[in-house]
Amino acid sequence: MGIFKTNISLLNKFLMNFAPCFTKKQMAIFILVVYALFKDYKRNSIEAMAKATNTNYQKLQYFISDSKWDMQAIKKKRLDIIQKQRTTASTKDGILGIDDTGCPKPFAKKTQGAKWQYCGSLKREEICNVAVASAFVSQTKHFPIDIVPYIPADEFQDGANNPEFKDKIQIAIELFDNAIETLDIPGVTFDSWYASTKFIEHIHSKDKAFFSEIKSNRNIFMYHPVKKTHCMVKPDELVTLIKKHYWHKVRYVKHKTTDGSEVSYKTYSFEAKLKDCTVPIKFVVVFGKWSKEDDKKFHILITNQLKTSPRVVIKNYLLRWGIEYCFKELKDTFYFDHYQVRHIDKIERYWNLCLIAWTLTYWIKQNAYLNKILETKPVTFNEFKHAINSLLEFSSTSELSKNETLANGYFGIKSARARKKFAA
Repeated sequence: MGIFKTNISLLNKFLMNFAPCFTKKQMAIFILVVYALFKDYKRNSIEAMAKATNTNYQKLQYFISDSKWDMQAIKKKRLDIIQKQRTTASTKDGILGIDDTGCPKPFAKKTQGAKWQYCGSLKREEICNVAVASAFVSQTKHFPIDIVPYIPADEFQDGANNPEFKDKIQIAIELFDNAIETLDIPGVTFDSWYASTKFIEHIHSKDKAFFSEIKSNRNIFMYHPVKKTHCMVKPDELVTLIKKHYWHKVRYVKHKTTDGSEVSYKTYSFEAKLKDCTVPIKFVVVFGKWSKEDDKKFHILITNQLKTSPRVVIKNYLLRWGIEYCFKELKDTFYFDHYQVRHIDKIERYWNLCLIAWTLTYWIKQNAYLNKILETKPVTFNEFKHAINSLLEFSSTSELSKNETLANGYFGIKSARARKKFAA
């Protein structure tokens, strides 16, 4: 079929798990698409992937865009592979992470879902597609569970009133519900944007824990030490009150970061409620920045676990960075945002193929399958990608050296004399 007539048992073992999801012809193209995602491109496209694998462009384009295969079956199979082995599976010390990411498309005029909206990767508004995702996150592991495209209301007839429209919170709720059915996880972490009353109350109704942060404009219903009554207080006012009336109750909390270093934070915790929210909440005010890049001087974390210590609240909330690592690896390593299809269903199909390439790399990395094969052990996700690509190229070169017809077809060399000379 092309240069990637490889015979690497390690990769075959992983990819053949998906054989029940495809016909034989689809399976052959599926393998080529996954292999193509391990190549390096300045700008990825179906045309570039076809060229890299010496595959007919129309076949590749048809498979990604129009070929009939069950995406839900593929999603389930990918998670089954992850959960099957202890080295890759979710663990009791981890939780669910929910967040969204943007794929900038500044010149997209007809791409479905690509609108002027906030793009998390750019930290500003831009024409982009947005995807809401769920991921398992812990101190030692992170892996994407599912990803769903968000389509802005103005692309629907009747806008937000259209029954088919789903806002990001509704998508997050569905991702949460699906995840707790699949994985045994105690709770979920998410940033301040998702800390809506609707999401918080839904999580609490499922008897799961949440760890989040509130926005700077959120009202807190609490006892006011000056007014001597319960009333609404803004975060800025809360910090002022703590410094003036409760500073003697501030406690230091040590947090161990992923690189092994230890950071100490000043914290003040208390129980109260959010405006228009029925869930009793523990608030943990953290004085100081998370990092040098952080532009906030304090953070107000929330959880429905009233007896949980501030240290645990901070630890579980900061686990949410695991989903950011997933986004970064998908984009930097597997061209998650480099699609050139316009319909949202086709974009979602491409995204899930990228997830499979990511999962193959994760599976190999977590099981240390390359340790006895390579002289230099890869460490980063990108290094693992390049190591796998090296195996593919080595196997392909070996296959070409054994198969004159295949070699001639790939390189297109007409001169028999030249072929003989090159082979010498």
